[in-house]
Amino acid sequence: MGSKINTLLLVIIMVVISSCDVYNTMRFGALPKQNDYSHFPQRKIENQSPVFNFIKPNKDYGLGKLIGLTNKSLNPSNVELDSFVKLHNTISFLIIRNDTILYEKYNGKYADTSLVSSFSMVKPMVSTLIGIAVEEGKIKSVDNPIIDYLPELKNKPGFDKITIKNLLQHTSGIKFSDQEFNIVSDNAEFYWGHDLRKEITGLTIKTTPNMEFHYSSANTQLLALIIERVTGKSVSKYLETKIWKPLGMEAPAYWSLDKQGEDGMEKAFCCLQARAIDFAKFGRLYLNKGSWEGNQIVSKDWVEYSTHSDPSNNNRHYYNNNWGIGPVKYDSFYAVGLYGQYLYLYPEKNIQIIRFGDSELSYNPNYWQDIFIQIMDQLNELK
Repeated sequence: MGSKINTLLLVIIMVVISSCDVYNTMRFGALPKQNDYSHFPQRKIENQSPVFNFIKPNKDYGLGKLIGLTNKSLNPSNVELDSFVKLHNTISFLIIRNDTILYEKYNGKYADTSLVSSFSMVKPMVSTLIGIAVEEGKIKSVDNPIIDYLPELKNKPGFDKITIKNLLQHTSGIKFSDQEFNIVSDNAEFYWGHDLRKEITGLTIKTTPNMEFHYSSANTQLLALIIERVTGKSVSKYLETKIWKPLGMEAPAYWSLDKQGEDGMEKAFCCLQARAIDFAKFGRLYLNKGSWEGNQIVSKDWVEYSTHSDPSNNNRHYYNNNWGIGPVKYDSFYAVGLYGQYLYLYPEKNIQIIRFGDSELSYNPNYWQDIFIQIMDQLNELK
């Protein structure tokens, strides 16, 4: 009798593991890694000529030795930028000012031609595609209920009150465990799962919209589904058409999918693989108020709103449309992802800092922002 019970329990456990993709989480590890994209199907995002090239400096600024930063132990003594980059498991680190690459460093197996995998740092790209769809009239208004575009959610309690703006501002009230990445979290389900459309239909409501800010990858995945519906294209194809090709990206990019085939859906809350320098071109688009070489890619109004604070309806004053909002003194803003991924933009001095790392969780976003401010202050002293 005991052996039958044990066998039954084993079967139940295996069914649970299979159904919620715990197997993959246990196999590859709960926390995402830079090389996880090798486990996922991909959708290619083509680039095209002419390629836009940042300016290579005609002199060595020596910033790696010249810039000193608070060291890893937060002691008062400074650490040279070159040493600091190595201390934090940095993959790539770039400083660009006025379209000139002042500093460029790659560690380990990574080089300027390597693909790096973005995590939440890609979320502002999804928001930008929403802004473009609004400008094109494909979306009437971000104040529209999401059920206008996703009718399959009409009969789900509470979803009729959620607007596109709620998804952009993470005030939708959707229940989702995004802060904890363990083997049974919603985050793991979305990341390792094989049917995001099914996962979306299983979402439920925690609170009514506009009650609280709750950062959630589910919000961004719903935005991606709306983009599919209003454009008739995959998110990858829309990104290719509206951003990747127009911005003269250096190389193709690849977006991880939940499964093989035409029905595969992009893991739009993360998982875009591209060269670090091409992420910098997206930053340049925002530094130029949505304009690129005389063409308005995304409206200036969208850029201005997205990169400034709007604390209405319980939105966070330091986060808007998936952009982080920096100190008022600098009027800076940034895209941020796991392991200290940053696209940090300082419009007044036309500076951007691009940083990708791997497996370093011990420092929170405020630490990195302090580091970037230290760099910007020292750059302001340089000619």
